[in-house]
Amino acid sequence: MKTKIAFLIFFACAALAAQPAFDAASIRTNNDADRPGSPMAQVSPGALTMRNQALVYLIQWAYDVPRVEIEGPPWLREVWFDVQAKTSKPATETELRLMLRKLLEDRFGLKFHKEPRVLPAYALTIAKGGSKLQESTTEGTFSIEPRNGPVFVAHNARLTDLANGIADEAGRPIVDATGLQGRYEIRMDLTPYLRREAGQGPVDTESVLFTGLQEVLGLKLEPRKESVDVLVIDHVEKAPTEN
Repeated sequence: MKTKIAFLIFFACAALAAQPAFDAASIRTNNDADRPGSPMAQVSPGALTMRNQALVYLIQWAYDVPRVEIEGPPWLREVWFDVQAKTSKPATETELRLMLRKLLEDRFGLKFHKEPRVLPAYALTIAKGGSKLQESTTEGTFSIEPRNGPVFVAHNARLTDLANGIADEAGRPIVDATGLQGRYEIRMDLTPYLRREAGQGPVDTESVLFTGLQEVLGLKLEPRKESVDVLVIDHVEKAPTEN
């Protein structure tokens, strides 16, 4: 029995030591007076750059979940940071997410647990008439192009990335049920639909999103109940430890 316990302890320590980490990383508070401005996230095989990002977004990207599935103090949306991190050798997007998790744990003392909950949600599906998505023709990793206003532009995006990106506007978790496994060039400008709604009375942002998805991308949202693992934050510091 003692030998078995010792082996398990050794195995756990080895796994912990193998957790990928950035070779160099800088996190700085962003006090830009023009906030929210144009937040930016850029991923390359050996680097992660994020500018003008709320702490909740760093957590969202690291754990690949939408904000509506993160439960924590309100100020997570009120403190903003610039992140520049590099690896000494190429790393996949999945590995970069794992590295950011470790960075958040080390620098912000992030601790959390997950709670399964059944919540009102949407399923992202293909609309009648088929998808209008444009597949990426060049290899690369997911990136969001900084834009002001109701414009979502992303490159090499999975449908999960799109679902996570619009879940806040929809007010519910969104589950990708399209069955599409590719990566896409996405540009969705909701400005015309906002103007149309404004001309008819009070603007219903949810209706604008639904219409834009269907007319621009050939996708739709269907209401349903989903079992979701909510990321509940137990502890996190407002400011990171020094670089």
